[in-house]
Amino acid sequence: MRILAIASILAVAGAANADMTFHSLAGGDFSQDWNNTGLITANDNWSGVLSITGYLGDTNAGSPTGVNPTTYLLPSLGAVDVIANQTNPNTNTSGGVAEFQSSVNSPFSPTIALNGSGTADTPGIVLFMDATGRTNVNLRFDLIDLDGSADNSIQQVAVQYRVGGTGNFVNVTGGYVADATTGPNLFGNTTSLSLTDAAWAGASSLELRVITTNAAGNDEWVGIDNIVVTSQAVPEPASMIALGAGLLALARRRRSK
Repeated sequence: MRILAIASILAVAGAANADMTFHSLAGGDFSQDWNNTGLITANDNWSGVLSITGYLGDTNAGSPTGVNPTTYLLPSLGAVDVIANQTNPNTNTSGGVAEFQSSVNSPFSPTIALNGSGTADTPGIVLFMDATGRTNVNLRFDLIDLDGSADNSIQQVAVQYRVGGTGNFVNVTGGYVADATTGPNLFGNTTSLSLTDAAWAGASSLELRVITTNAAGNDEWVGIDNIVVTSQAVPEPASMIALGAGLLALARRRRSK
């Protein structure tokens, strides 16, 4: 019972340090470029970042390596996680999610990044979107190789989604990147993704997540930057448009009498 109580306390604390508010796309597009370094100021605290939360990915006690992230569809990504106020991806060997406010590998702007490890089996971030009344929902972002060290891992990335808040995630078509990094001693490789799925249209609780896995060898930091989610209003049915035109014509005739 004591263990359960501690687990409950940790779960509540994690939720308090996360923002799972579903951003209403009807109110405008969503974007996050991380240039405001005041959003994340303490480890494991995403409360200042609207509608995005990062997770450690401590999901497999066996610590496997080289797992294709598209095979991990379970809803949990483990504990809420971020290593705040970092500057050197070349020497930071921790796993999970990190905020790099600047980088020794200029000219990178501030960004958050993922790195697998023996503990961080499936680290990732989740975006929470409300697409009620919206169609053509599109997710765009850049994957950036931040690591200029001698490390040269195969850093796989997958983009997934779920709607309704329950059940497993689903892989997004075109959302798998076999290796988002180059090396050794190379950085700056950028992979730009633009993704959509018919299931996102009208979804009031749409979760979009980006994950990597623990690579064989020393993992490399992969930035997730310039995030944008756009959509369009659902067009009114032709019958409603015709009705509106008819009512407008009737009103005009009455005024002309």
